[in-house]
Amino acid sequence: MTGTRTSASWRQKLNPQALGIYVAAVVIFIVFGLLNHTFFGIGNLRDIAISASINAIIGLGLTFVIITGGIDLSVGSTASLVGIVSANLMVSGETSPVVAIVVGIVLGIACGVVNGVLITAFRLPPFIATLGTMSVYQGLAYLVTNGLAVYGIPQPFIVMINGYVGYIPIMVIIVVVVGILSWLLLRKTVVGENVIATGGSEETAWLSGIRISRVKITVYALAGGLAGLAGLMLVARINAAQNEGGSPYLLTAIAAAVIGGANLMGGEGRIAGTLVGALILGALTNGLVLLNVPSFYEQIVIGLVVIIAVGLGQGTKGWPMFKRGGPPAEKSPAEQPSTADEPQAATNE
Repeated sequence: MTGTRTSASWRQKLNPQALGIYVAAVVIFIVFGLLNHTFFGIGNLRDIAISASINAIIGLGLTFVIITGGIDLSVGSTASLVGIVSANLMVSGETSPVVAIVVGIVLGIACGVVNGVLITAFRLPPFIATLGTMSVYQGLAYLVTNGLAVYGIPQPFIVMINGYVGYIPIMVIIVVVVGILSWLLLRKTVVGENVIATGGSEETAWLSGIRISRVKITVYALAGGLAGLAGLMLVARINAAQNEGGSPYLLTAIAAAVIGGANLMGGEGRIAGTLVGALILGALTNGLVLLNVPSFYEQIVIGLVVIIAVGLGQGTKGWPMFKRGGPPAEKSPAEQPSTADEPQAATNE
C-alpha cells in the first residue's frame, strides 16, 4: 500500500510540461551532436553556456514578472542603458570597476522601480508602461554618449566578469548563483509565495492580506536589477558598450522564460525551466551556426520553438480553449477588479 501511495504521489507531482522541456533539451543536444561532431567539444559547450548566460539572467528576472501576470518590455533597453552608463564611468576614469558594477545594478533596479510605480500607482497596463519606458531608457542610452559606442573598457572589469575560475567561465558561475538565489526567493520565502499568489488571483491575494503593489514593484525592481547585471555582462563579453546592445535580448529572454514554463497569464513559472530554456536557445543558435545555416533562419526557429513550447503547455492542460461547455477560463490579473490592488487591513508582509 505504501508503495502504491508513493507511486501515486510521484505521478501527481510529475509535471509533463516541465519534463518535456528537459527531454527537448536532451534531444536538441543529441541531434546537433550527431549532425556536427564538434558540437560536443568542451570549448563549444563552454561557448553555448556563455552565450546563454545573458538570456538566462534577464529571463530569471522576467520569470518573476510573468508569474505576477505582468510583462517587462524595457529589460533590453535597461541593459543597454546600464552598459553605457557604467562603461562611460569607467572609461572616463571617474569610478573603479567595482563601483561601476554597483552603480549599474542600482540604476537597473531604479529603472525597474519606475516600471513598478507606473503600473501600480498610475494603474498603467504593464505592456503599455514598459513599452513607454523601453523607449525612454533607450533614448537615455543614446543621450549619455551622444549616440556613440564606448570602447576602451578597463581590463580588470573584463577579467572580473568575463574571466575564468579554473576552466569555468565566471559568467556561468554568476548564472548558477543568481539561479539558486532566485529559486530560494521564489520557493522558500514569503516573498515568493506572495508573487505566486498575486499571479494566481490578485483578488484572492488581496483578500489574504498581500500588498499587491509592493509585490509588483519588487518583481519589476528585481527584473531591472538583473537586466542591469546582464548589461554589465554584455559589456564585458564584447569589450565595448553599444547603445542598443541589450535590445536583441528582450525577445530571447522572454522566449527563455516561456519555453521554461512561465505562464503569460500569471501564477506559474519555474526558475530551472528558464535556465534550461536559455540553454536550449543557446544550443539552437550555436548548432545552426555550426551547420552554416543563414542567421535569419535562427529567428524563425526560435519563434517556432516558442510556439511549440506554449502549445505543448496548453496540451498538458487538455487544450481548455477547445473544450465545449467547460468552466469559464480564469481571468488574468489585468482583467480582475482594479479595486483589489491595495489592502486596507493587516498584511502578510
